[in-house]
Amino acid sequence: MLRIFLKDKQKFVDFTDYPSDEPVKFVMNFKKIFPSIADFLLPVLPNNEKDLSQITWESNEQNFNLFKRLIQEWTTIELRLTAMSTYKNQQFANTLVKQAQEARKKFQSTQTRLNLLHADYVFLQAIHSVLDAEFVALGTAFYLPTLRQNWQQDIPAHILNIEI
Repeated sequence: MLRIFLKDKQKFVDFTDYPSDEPVKFVMNFKKIFPSIADFLLPVLPNNEKDLSQITWESNEQNFNLFKRLIQEWTTIELRLTAMSTYKNQQFANTLVKQAQEARKKFQSTQTRLNLLHADYVFLQAIHSVLDAEFVALGTAFYLPTLRQNWQQDIPAHILNIEI
């Protein structure tokens, strides 16, 4: 369980909707996938710094909701990658993720003032784009319009519709 103090609401929220038994390890690993998480959840160490099971997190409601949406998007990606690895193979699915990571790096290198959420969105768009391109052969619907619709309130239009 992640115990999160929402500063703007002045209340604690217990969040359990993540795929792990070790919350600190989960957040640390998730930050590797989505670096913007570091801006959304700030760790608050307990008085006894040796007992990390007592760590709490600090956020505000908007950032906490973005954190939850990134978890939902990653779950969708994992489902689609599992299907792709069944359709092709695991190595092919891993290659698609690497392509998306490269698209994020390329985007980041062109930014003078980097917004990590925008870079993470570019990663989401890149990975869904390559998955859409592969799945269209099977007759499945494109996911990219859904992704854009889900994020249109938080991502500016020039990033939302970026060409990768």
